Amino acid sequence: MNAIAVMYVNEHLESLRFEAQQRRSAGQAERRSIRSRIASTTAELRRTLGIEASGTTVPALKNYPYGG
Repeated sequence: MNAIAVMYVNEHLESLRFEAQQRRSAGQAERRSIRSRIASTTAELRRTLGIEASGTTVPALKNYPYGG
């Protein structure tokens, strides 16, 4: 009787390990790299503040009294 119980327990443990491995691999596939998360956050901040991707936030000085 002990041998059969050991086989059942081992089979159950193997199925639990398999499910845990599946969850880990699914979680890693969804996770983005730190570089892509930083780039996404930076782009969102720029969009929120109204900053163009290639431009600068300093306005062009036109008709400035001391300009040359």
